[in-house]
Amino acid sequence: MEIRTKILELIDDPDGLERLYHERKQEFVAMYEEVLAERPGSLLLQAWRARLEYAPESAPRLTTMDLLFMLLLCSAAGTLLKIPEWMPSIDELEFYPRFSAMIPFSAMLAYTLYMKAWPRKAAVLTLGVTALAGGYALLVPSSWDDVYGLACAGMPLFLWCVYGVARMGGKWREAEVRIEYIRFFGELIIHAGLLFIGGGILLALTAGLFSLLNLPTSWVFEYVALYGLASIPLVAAWATDTYSAAQRIVPLMARIFAPLLLVLIVAYMGAMAWNMGELFENRDTLLVYNVLLLSVLATAVFTLTGRREHGEGGTVQYIIFWMLSATLVLDILGVCAIGWRIFEYGGLTANRLAVLGSNLVVFGNLAVMCLGYLRHWRGNASLEDVEQGLAGYLPVYFAWTGFMVFVLPWLFRY
Repeated sequence: MEIRTKILELIDDPDGLERLYHERKQEFVAMYEEVLAERPGSLLLQAWRARLEYAPESAPRLTTMDLLFMLLLCSAAGTLLKIPEWMPSIDELEFYPRFSAMIPFSAMLAYTLYMKAWPRKAAVLTLGVTALAGGYALLVPSSWDDVYGLACAGMPLFLWCVYGVARMGGKWREAEVRIEYIRFFGELIIHAGLLFIGGGILLALTAGLFSLLNLPTSWVFEYVALYGLASIPLVAAWATDTYSAAQRIVPLMARIFAPLLLVLIVAYMGAMAWNMGELFENRDTLLVYNVLLLSVLATAVFTLTGRREHGEGGTVQYIIFWMLSATLVLDILGVCAIGWRIFEYGGLTANRLAVLGSNLVVFGNLAVMCLGYLRHWRGNASLEDVEQGLAGYLPVYFAWTGFMVFVLPWLFRY
């Protein structure tokens, strides 16, 4: 039957038109406009025109001023990271743990605020908090050993929360805006990784070329590499906002690794049942357990927040639920192991409190998501409600990282 006649017959049948489109796609696309001209009042065909002719907005162009400001911030970040080399009085072991994350973060924050036309409240708040954090980083003596290391390790996580406030602005209370920030963060990691790999290959080839020509190569790593590393967070954030090339990659990777992680967790539980004392007595085993815990959390979060790109994925969501359930059991064992170490090896220390608190924070996040999925399959909630629970939990991370950076060092100073 002629495609035009078939479209006219199905003009009030949405399911029929959908089937026809999939059966004879090229003919349908070539003919529906002619049928619409004949039946301009058909809302269904108007919807099809919107669907077939929709073109997403092109990426915003980078103006000359935008590019210059980006280059200025990247240059400033790289130059600040070179300070210990140019000023021998500044100890590298004192400088880099404190500021190696803060300096690139500040450049990324400034560029994001610039692209948002410097919203006054967000700019004053986030830049002010960053400046205070930088001043505070100088106050914690490196002689405090463990708590100094914990404060330096917790600073990037705290700054991640501050950067979230800058991106979300006055809408930070809205669940959808928080979820969007989580998606952005996952995509930023992918872009940063690609920039790191690509830049590393380019530097290695450049150094090889100069070595082949018997020219000095030290400048490649002393200057180009350092300035490149300082620029990666800013450029990755810009690339995520502009191109969003990783929009489908992050949830796809999460979906691929979800079943593999489930198998790994079950195997890990079997190993723990066979030799439970290993988790309680061996710090390396406890470290592997914590890495597994964070991997499960990241996979579950990015699978949930990326479901719009890949559909609801019932089977995958069931895998995520069972993965979360099994990890909760593991987390309880891990918390018990940490508690046992505190009791057995001389009480509470800064490291033990940090590990215990971090495990409890992650446990709470896993529990919120697991209960959300359970309510969803009982028909009492939707996956949007699971997302709302995840978004509502984000301030817990902000509070915990703030405690680790600003309170914990002073509780265990020595």
